[in-house]
Amino acid sequence: MARDRMEQSCYVASLKYSPVMWNHGRGLGEPVGHEGFPIRYLLASGYDWLCEDSELDVDLISLGNDSNPLLSLLSFFTSGAPRKLRNLFRTHPPSTLLFVNFNPLIDRIVVRIARRANPRARVVALFHEPHTEEKLVYGWKRALLLTAYEFLSKRMVRSSDAVILPSENAGDTFRRFIPSFRGDSRVIPLVYVDVACRENLDRRFVSFVGQIGNAHQKGLDLFIEMVEENVRRSGGLAFQLVTGQSPRRLLESLSAEARASLRVVHADQLTDEAISRAIRESLVVVLLQRRVMQSGALPMALMNGTPVLVSRLEGFTEFVEEGRTARILPVDSSLDERFDAIGEIRENIDFMVPLCRRSYEEKFDSRCVAEHVPFLVGRPIEK
Repeated sequence: MARDRMEQSCYVASLKYSPVMWNHGRGLGEPVGHEGFPIRYLLASGYDWLCEDSELDVDLISLGNDSNPLLSLLSFFTSGAPRKLRNLFRTHPPSTLLFVNFNPLIDRIVVRIARRANPRARVVALFHEPHTEEKLVYGWKRALLLTAYEFLSKRMVRSSDAVILPSENAGDTFRRFIPSFRGDSRVIPLVYVDVACRENLDRRFVSFVGQIGNAHQKGLDLFIEMVEENVRRSGGLAFQLVTGQSPRRLLESLSAEARASLRVVHADQLTDEAISRAIRESLVVVLLQRRVMQSGALPMALMNGTPVLVSRLEGFTEFVEEGRTARILPVDSSLDERFDAIGEIRENIDFMVPLCRRSYEEKFDSRCVAEHVPFLVGRPIEK
């Protein structure tokens, strides 16, 4: 067993670029490595700026514009990626493939190549949102894409030995819509390596943190409504938008007064350090989604000791405590409800900050993964 462990590697794979997955992938990979299993990170080429100075074993696969699945697939073949993978898996045979961000057209190809190198390679897939109901609320084009994505996701399930669900809500949804799965499954929250900002900064912003696409789902309109209302209420609060996507069109939709009152933290390559600093300066992070099974912004907020304002959805409520780490509001809450909740957080911020940090350490710290390592690698840990 020890000899196999030295010869084979556990791969953490993200062949669809999403910057937050670099931290989350390490959050799963590092505890596995601490138990003596060699870890390699198999990543889309878009991650190059995040890992260029890393001492970890990282293998980049050229995928071009991986936001377009078909162009991504074309780039995968024209760049010689299959040959590179065959050589990589021949040199470092895979014992486990842990997919943390599903690429619907490429991941199953990678599985086939890996299992030619090692037919017993264990495949573990993280499914962030196994099924979306009421798809048409996002428009027919996105509904069609979601339907295709879910079809391909089910095919990936058939290739997997085990699946990770990031919340009990996601687990219930997975069992309801993919009841035929006979492999292992486990709920493991979205863990993150601790990159909290340690500076002693004033907490003054009401912040929206994250991508601003799918605005309706994320309740971005509710945040923007608050920015405009704050101007009408004589600007008693300071607001902040933290995003890696271009905010130009969003800013153009604001009144001149609201635009001037909103602090924007934006870069195409927005680092964890910049995000953590912005969150550390926040009084509260606003997460007023209309649908959610997990949120990467939630553990980042708690990591930095920052309370959250969340919708009453199971993907949030199973992780936060009313009045201690969060204020929980109805979906599509009123302006008065939102402003009153923020006022209560401001009055109790000194009480809530240490509770938020403790919640991160107990639920989302990468060290919490240690107990799940046997599940991830499919074997007991030798002591």
